[in-house]
Amino acid sequence: MRNTITLLLIFMALIMSDLAFSQGEVKYITFSGLVIDSQTKEPLPGAYITIPRAGRGTLSNSKGYFVLGVFPGDTVVFSYLGFKKQFHIIPKKTDVDYSVFVELQTDSKMLKEVKVYPFSTEEEFKQALVDMKLPDDRERKILAETYSPENIAKMASVHGMTADANYRYSQNQFIKQMENRGQVTTNPLLNPFAWANFVKAVRGGAWKDQSWKAGAAAAPRDNVTRDQFFRNNTKKD
Repeated sequence: MRNTITLLLIFMALIMSDLAFSQGEVKYITFSGLVIDSQTKEPLPGAYITIPRAGRGTLSNSKGYFVLGVFPGDTVVFSYLGFKKQFHIIPKKTDVDYSVFVELQTDSKMLKEVKVYPFSTEEEFKQALVDMKLPDDRERKILAETYSPENIAKMASVHGMTADANYRYSQNQFIKQMENRGQVTTNPLLNPFAWANFVKAVRGGAWKDQSWKAGAAAAPRDNVTRDQFFRNNTKKD
């Protein structure tokens, strides 16, 4: 009986040591490999090798080589810009050192049309960029025509007085009314001196004098700015 118990204890100790050794053997695995392009067979430097569940990973070096510590059953994701993602599951029964050779497939996507304009010099490119019509080109033209010096001068000539000028005019009229308050308003038709001057002017032929027409002809026409008037009437040396 005592021998049987002793043999049973020895047998259980051997089983436990075997399990402990096997668990320690596969507990931590050094996962390494090479990441390349499946078409050109060129290495892909800077490829992402990550374990999403563990929240850790690494990058491939300039030659596409990588080393990462993993555990059995981990899912490793390989990704690279312009290539499809590739998933790799670490086998549960593997050696301490585990290596793979990963070939990533090109990810083909439909891209928008890109127009290439050949220019021999940088100046031609800049000029083409300046001549290019902008989306708001029509609105810009309307603003330029609306606020041009000629259009502003035209609007100023047809519009009435400003608020400031109108205020000054009303104040001047009020002052004149205050000055003339209490004075007798005379009728010029009843002024004998005015009639005497009128008769004298008629006898002297003042009504036949047409010199006033020259002054009227020299007056600027409507919708002409002051700069245009002086420019047209200034004699050149």
